Amino acid sequence: MALIWINNVSMSFGGPLLLDGATLQIEEGERVGLLGRNGSGKSTLMKMLNGEIPADRGEIVKSGNIRVSLLPQDVPYDLPGAVYDIVASGGQAHLKLLRQYHDLTMQLARSSDEDLLKKLERVQHQLETSDAWHFHQRVETVIAWTGLDEDAEFRLLSAGFKRRVFFAKALANDPDLLLLDEPTNHLDIDAILWMEEFLLKFGKTIMFVTHDRTFLQKMATRIVEVDRGRLLSFDCDYETYIERRQAMLDAEEKAWQDFDKKLAKEEIWV
Repeated sequence: MALIWINNVSMSFGGPLLLDGATLQIEEGERVGLLGRNGSGKSTLMKMLNGEIPADRGEIVKSGNIRVSLLPQDVPYDLPGAVYDIVASGGQAHLKLLRQYHDLTMQLARSSDEDLLKKLERVQHQLETSDAWHFHQRVETVIAWTGLDEDAEFRLLSAGFKRRVFFAKALANDPDLLLLDEPTNHLDIDAILWMEEFLLKFGKTIMFVTHDRTFLQKMATRIVEVDRGRLLSFDCDYETYIERRQAMLDAEEKAWQDFDKKLAKEEIWV
């Protein structure tokens, strides 16, 4: 079943078109490796799918109320707050209640003050009458999945762990489509192997940009290339894509050679 349709989308930022009538259908359950030269529009396309920027022309149609989350290429390094705060910040509607709940539980761990307990009961009631409690449980779950310390200060973490925190933030909304822009940046080999194993079991639709060819070969069930504003789709893994892409380039080169020969003959005739 298709999750998203990209229909005749064009996009520029006042200069040459990054996308020019691009069309693509993203299917449920596939893991799409998004390729293209630097500056070709890969990150722009991811932000468009995440709803951060609109297309100049065309439309992006989502199936029902699907949830989309993005792990950006550039992760902020100086955000204040604990790991829990950053991961939970993806659910802004629930953030105030969740922070109150988290702070009160931390205070009660150090003191059995009766007033604190009453405040906690009131906050718990508010959590239970909204979807905030479910979101809190999801945040706790993804923090456990990613092996993070929820009380650790974000600013003091290594670059790799900061990236892992933002990965957890992307997972917290239980996305139907998970967008990953250079997910292995700043990760050591053990963390990369952990991420590969996690994503292979994830079961949801994934689109990712990476320069890590080993990661790409292991993860991708389909390759989409941004080429001169178009989206070229290859329903195969990365190694097979290389072979098919070379065959396309060879055919294109031959077509140009044939055109040049024909043009030269016509010029002689003229």
